[in-house]
Amino acid sequence: MLGGMIALKLIERGESVRVLVRGVSPLQGVEKVHGDLKDRTSLVAAMKGVTTVVTSATSAQRAGEDTVQTVDDLGNRNLIEIAKRSGVKQFVFISA
Repeated sequence: MLGGMIALKLIERGESVRVLVRGVSPLQGVEKVHGDLKDRTSLVAAMKGVTTVVTSATSAQRAGEDTVQTVDDLGNRNLIEIAKRSGVKQFVFISA
């Protein structure tokens, strides 16, 4: 939810926005890349040509294999590492 609101604000500012989605997303006006923070290969594909990453990803409101350890810790570490290797210049991490 928070990520979607951030994406909409960026679109309003005229920014080009790519979002990582795991399923169906109602967002319009964005490039959608299907993937998962636990899937490093999908993160590599999502980072191509990206200069800034804004993430608010969390395991909250999820169940099953999506836990604090797999998403909040390991998943976000994956995102940070892949962003560094992909040459991302800015990384904004939002956490509650």
